[in-house]
Amino acid sequence: MPHQKLTQAVVDRLPFSDTTIWYHDQELAGFNLSVGQKSKTFYAAHEFKGRFFRVKIGRADVVRVNVARDLARNVLIPEMRSGVDPRSLYWSDHDDTRTEGAPEARTILQGIRMSDEKAEGVLRGRRRVDADRVTVGQVWEAYEQAHIANLIENKGTAQAARARKHKTEQRRYLGGAERYGSDGPCAATLEHPRGWWDRPITSITPEEVSKTWRTLQVQRGRRTAQQFMMAAKVLFQFAVASDAVPVTQSPVFVDEGSNGRGLPKGWQTLTAKEPERIDDLRAWWREVDKLDVVPKSALKLMLLTGLRPSEALSLTWDQVDLERRKIVFAMTKTTGAREVALSSWSVNQLKRLERFDGKRNFVFCGPTGGRLHELPNIKNKGRTWTPKQCRKEWRSSATEAGISFEHAELQIGHSVGAVQGRYIVSPDLSASVQTVADFIMQRVEGAV
Repeated sequence: MPHQKLTQAVVDRLPFSDTTIWYHDQELAGFNLSVGQKSKTFYAAHEFKGRFFRVKIGRADVVRVNVARDLARNVLIPEMRSGVDPRSLYWSDHDDTRTEGAPEARTILQGIRMSDEKAEGVLRGRRRVDADRVTVGQVWEAYEQAHIANLIENKGTAQAARARKHKTEQRRYLGGAERYGSDGPCAATLEHPRGWWDRPITSITPEEVSKTWRTLQVQRGRRTAQQFMMAAKVLFQFAVASDAVPVTQSPVFVDEGSNGRGLPKGWQTLTAKEPERIDDLRAWWREVDKLDVVPKSALKLMLLTGLRPSEALSLTWDQVDLERRKIVFAMTKTTGAREVALSSWSVNQLKRLERFDGKRNFVFCGPTGGRLHELPNIKNKGRTWTPKQCRKEWRSSATEAGISFEHAELQIGHSVGAVQGRYIVSPDLSASVQTVADFIMQRVEGAV
C-alpha cells in the first residue's frame, strides 16, 4: 500500500492495474485512492474501536483531488472518528450550510447520505450482496486489505511488507496468481480452470474440502496440500468473522476418521493429554517480580487475561479502555474484532504502568520507546516457563474456577459455534474474568 501525497498530477499519471492497488495520502491519514483495471476511486477510511469504516467519495475522472480531500478532512473522517458511519446519516441543515458555495462537494455528500429510498432498500435486504456471486477471490482480496492495513497501523510497514509477500504466495495456492505452469492452479478443473478463485465461496462444502485435500496429496504432494489448506483456513476464518460475507460456518477441516491421520499441519483431533501448566505459580510470580517493570507487567497481564504474547506486545493505549475494563482488538489470529475483559487486578497494573510510562503509543515499550519485541522465559530451579504458558495457565485456571467453556473460549479469542468473532463483552463475561483473576491471585498469595 504505497504512501505519497495525492495531487491531481500524480493521480492522472498513475497507471491502471490488473489487481487493486491502494495509495494512501501522506497529507491526510484516511484519505485513499484505489486503482483498478478500469477506474481510480477516492475513499475516506477510519477505524473506530475495532469497527472499520470505508466510504466511497467518487471516481477520480469525475471528482478533483482537492474536492475529495476537503470533503474527507472536513466531513467524513471527523464523523468516522466519532464512531458514526457517514452513510447512515440523513441530509441536514448543517450539511446544507457547510457545502454552500461548493456545488461539487454538495453533490458528492448528497450521494453518500442516507435517503428514504436507500433506507427502504436496506430494510428489504436489496443491498445485501448476493451470496451466490461472492467469490473466493473477492473474499481473499478483502482479507488481504484488512490484514495489511492492520499491520501497517499496529506493527509498521516493514512487517506489513513481509506479510504481503506471504499473502501473495497464499493467494497463488487459491488460484489468484497471474501466471502458472503447465499444471495450473491447485484444485483446477475443466469447469474451474482457476481453482477455487472464481468459485462462489458458499459452494465450498466440507466434503469439497476433504476431496480437495486428498486429491492434492496424491497429485502434488503433501506439502502443497498443506499450504493450500492453510490458505483456505485463513480465508474462511475471515469470511466467518466478516458481516459482509454470507458465510456462517467454516468447512475446514473435517477429520473423517477421527484419528488425525492424514490431516494437514495445523489440524489435530483432540486427545487426552496432560495440560501445559505453570506448575509452581508462586515461584513463577517471585521470578517475574525480579524483572523490569515493563516485561513484568506484560507477563502478569497475560496470566490474568489469557492474552497471546503477540497481542500483548502489539497492544497500544488506544485499544485499552480502563473505565469500561476492556481491551479491543480489530483483528486477531483466529477471529475478527473482539474484546478482552479486564479484572480489577489488571486495571490497577495498567494504571500504574500508565503513570510510569507517560502513556506512550505502545503499552509495553522497549528501551527506545518503541514496542517491546519479545518477552523472557522464566527460570527457576531447572524449570523453564515460556510466555505462552501464561495463556494456557489462564485457560486451565478458568476451568478449575468453574467458568463456562463458552466464556473462557470467548475471553481467549477462540471461535465458538455461531459466535463469529464479533461480540460485545457482557457483564457476565467481565464477572467471569474477575473470578479467574481472584482464583489466580489466591494461588500466588505469599509471593506478592
